[in-house]
Amino acid sequence: MSQNSSRKGFSFFAMVGGVMALLKIKGKYDEYRQAANDDEEGRVALTSAPLDTTLHGHSNIALLDTEIPNSSVRTKKKKACCMCCGYDCSLLWKAIAIVLGLYTLYYGFKAIRWAMTDAPTGLENMPEFSTSLGCMEAPHIYNGSQVINMIPLRETAQDHAFDVHGPSVGTVTIYDGPADATEVKYETTIRTDNKDMLQNIQFLTQDYNDDGTIHRSRLFIETGIDADHCMRFDVNVYIPPNLKKFHISSHAATTHIQFAPGARIANTEKVYVTLYSVSDKNIIRPSSDVVAKSQTYEIYHGYIVGEASVARELEVSTQRGGGISNVKITPTLPADPEHPEKATIMTTTGAGRSDFEIVSRKAFHRQIEGIHTSTKNGDLYLTYRQAVIDGKIKLEAKSYTVTGASKFASPISDTQGQWTHYVGDKDGADTISVNSRGWIGLYF
Repeated sequence: MSQNSSRKGFSFFAMVGGVMALLKIKGKYDEYRQAANDDEEGRVALTSAPLDTTLHGHSNIALLDTEIPNSSVRTKKKKACCMCCGYDCSLLWKAIAIVLGLYTLYYGFKAIRWAMTDAPTGLENMPEFSTSLGCMEAPHIYNGSQVINMIPLRETAQDHAFDVHGPSVGTVTIYDGPADATEVKYETTIRTDNKDMLQNIQFLTQDYNDDGTIHRSRLFIETGIDADHCMRFDVNVYIPPNLKKFHISSHAATTHIQFAPGARIANTEKVYVTLYSVSDKNIIRPSSDVVAKSQTYEIYHGYIVGEASVARELEVSTQRGGGISNVKITPTLPADPEHPEKATIMTTTGAGRSDFEIVSRKAFHRQIEGIHTSTKNGDLYLTYRQAVIDGKIKLEAKSYTVTGASKFASPISDTQGQWTHYVGDKDGADTISVNSRGWIGLYF
């Protein structure tokens, strides 16, 4: 018996012993009260005649009432209902019944409370976007106001990168730029509670080749090294329609990144969002409005939470740490309805819990390729209930729960590996590959 179960057993029998002791005390008290009542009945009673009653002209004299109460009426001791080896076990069984009743009430209450409590999602400790960062009222502002930067793109690659370094915290919000824009526009506000820290701030913009062409299109913000005071940045980024590749990253202490409502980034081929710090307060909010052909979201620690669309491929990664992800994923309308492109969904997770729900649009069906890998022991929930899936599944995990799928009698091997399950038409074009060192919940 384990130490834990021994403690539980001791606790139960200790309660039985305690209840037996209380019942024993109650029994003794009841006997004492009964004996006291019997004493009251056995006392000699004095009676006195009325003063106005006379016998031969003399007042009656009070006499002792010597009548003895009927001694034949005695309290009969109840017969024992449970005898074990000559011993009365009724007290033991009564105590056990009471303890079992208490256990029933206690665990019944816990069951009701559990049924009325929402299932955990892993987001219970997620911080509020922006407001949880603090430093919003710091009085000293860099340059005295908002800083505007217009960054041209490389003509050859039409790519751009953003990064921020230092012990600061802050937010980045991504917008669609004007339809005729050709440069990336930044609106940046940096504030601190220590005026001396402002002199350490640097903005590094594009650099040039010898022939005057742009070598790198970028904006890097350096916020110093002093972590004893608060410093906060709030950046708005406006993406021009001619930008093809955009990498936005942060090495700051804590960063929250989101897309503005309605931002589509429709003409961009690739969007990368990466948060490198180990803060568990980092947040990336993907948006289902964004239809960039390839999207990648990665954090080391913190949260990736929201909705995302898949134009061509989507990747969500938390594998380098304990990041938590909870994303609803929907393939976009195909650019060519006659020949819809495959939607590829890749997730690579680590020690944190991950929840992904894949939803198909009812108006059309696109082939789905799902590749899900958990490199550590974080629980992985994959929900395809709202997606139309026809095809094979390759499942490798330490432990798993699968619903809505059928298992092959024996794995089917091909150039892509061994397929263990299938959903709908096993010869369908959809494929789901899942590999984990921990537990997986796969729901169709």
